This record gives sequence, C-alpha cells and structure tokens, in this order.
Amino acid sequence: MAERIVLALNGGTGSRAALDWVIERARTIHVSLELTTVIDLARLPTTLTKDRVLPAYEQMLMDAASRVRRDAPAVQVMTSVRRGAPRQELLISAADADLLVIGTREAAGSLYGTLRHQIAAGVSCPLVIVPTDWVPYNGSVVVGVDDDETSHLAVDFAAREAERLGRELSVVHAWRIPTLLALGWLSAGASPYDEIRMAHAEILAGVVARVRAEHPTVMVRDTLEHGSAALVLTDAAEHAEMVVVGTHGRGMMAGLLLGSVAHDLLISMPCPVVVVPPPADMPLLIPNAEHDN
Repeated sequence: MAERIVLALNGGTGSRAALDWVIERARTIHVSLELTTVIDLARLPTTLTKDRVLPAYEQMLMDAASRVRRDAPAVQVMTSVRRGAPRQELLISAADADLLVIGTREAAGSLYGTLRHQIAAGVSCPLVIVPTDWVPYNGSVVVGVDDDETSHLAVDFAAREAERLGRELSVVHAWRIPTLLALGWLSAGASPYDEIRMAHAEILAGVVARVRAEHPTVMVRDTLEHGSAALVLTDAAEHAEMVVVGTHGRGMMAGLLLGSVAHDLLISMPCPVVVVPPPADMPLLIPNAEHDN
C-alpha cells in the first residue's frame, strides 16, 4: 500500500527542499503524493482577485508535478489549489494523510515560518518540516524520548525510519532536576542526584529494550544527558538524517500546546524535524516545559 504524502508548496526555497526530500523518500518507499498550495485570501491585495493569481499557483504545482514524474516516475501524483487560511486548509488536507511535509525558511517567516508551529500543534498525522538548506545525508535517525505515550509513538516512527533507511537509531533522553527540589536539596546540604539519574536511565533502558525487541535489525545507540532537552536534541541531530519528537496536544497556542522541545527544535532546525502527534482520543495535556519532548 502506498504511503500517502501531502506536500505543501509556496514557491520558495523551502518548498524546493521539501520537494527534494519527498523525491528522495520515494526511492525507498511506495508513495502517493498530493502537491497542494494555499491561496491566502486574507493576504491578497484588494486590487487582486483569486482568479488573477490562480494561474501562478497552478503553474507552480504543474512544475513540481513534472519534476516528480521525471525524477520519481513510480510516484502517483496529483495537485490541488486551496483557498482560505493556510493553517486550516493544510490541516484539512492532511486529515487522511500518512505524512504532511512542508518546507521552511527563517524562523520569523510567515508561510511556512511561524505557521509551522501552528500546523505542528494541530496536525493529525506526522508532520515533516524540511529546512531550506537540506541535502541528502547518511546520518542517523534521532528520537527524543520521555516516559509517556506521545514519546512511544515518536520512537515507533523513528525506529521504522531507521529500519527503512538502514541507519543507526539514536535514542536520546535529557533530564533535569526540578528547580524547587534543587533549591531544597541545597538548603539541606544533600542531593539525590544519582538516584534521580538512575530513574531516568531506567526509562531510557526500557525504550531501548523495546526497540531492540521489535526491530532487531536496527542498530540502537542511547544517550542520557542532564540538561535542556531541546539543546541536547539539537546537538545530537546536528548531522542526523532526521530528528523525531512527540507532542502532547493540539491547539492554536503553539508554544504551549505544541510543547517546548518541539517548539524550540522548529526554530533551530538542525535537520528535517518530524513531529508525531498524539492519538486523536488522547486527553489534552499541558506540557511541562522542562520535560516535554
């Protein structure tokens, strides 16, 4: 069965990199691809109508489709032009997709700059955000883990990707001593640092054991570090094929409901970032800024 990918394009350099990423993916997996773009009616100058700008959007999609047919002829490709608010339209387009792929540019950009955070906070399938300077790289697949269901879904996705690509899976768990507890230990003159570290090591070991049992052909490397999860993951993913994280909820407040780690990774963009959403029936959680992956 073909993997259904929706690729959102806006004609910029980020879109070209995202298209390159999808074509590269199609070399190892059967893909059905929808190329889509959104005419943001609210941003059109009042002197222009959607009918005036429509040919330019259609031509962009036709050019992208021609490139797919040339470089990945086995891919089933279709195109669609959507009209409305980009976030809403892209979430609708991805409702039945296996992957939604977008490109990005500067962290403060519009489509798809800060919008990528809003999409990531509401998407119902894994979202892949491809940085502008992406090129194929034979790096490892990095996944950030915590002790919750959203993290388990991210690990499952990352393990399948490592297996598909024949790459090492780097399982990363960052931990911190909560500030209030640290202050209390300082005043008491004692700190159970080793005990807390051991508890986090057990979380990581459990994840690694599960991956090795379910994906015996995948080489797994584990990393346990004390510090900011976003910084630890960014460092680990500097030369990675991709970095995968889960997120705790869906909503418009991207910095809150997306989760601080995923939010920060989408700003630093060390490599393609994959955000794996929670199941649709999972209760909405407000993430802990020190632990959310």
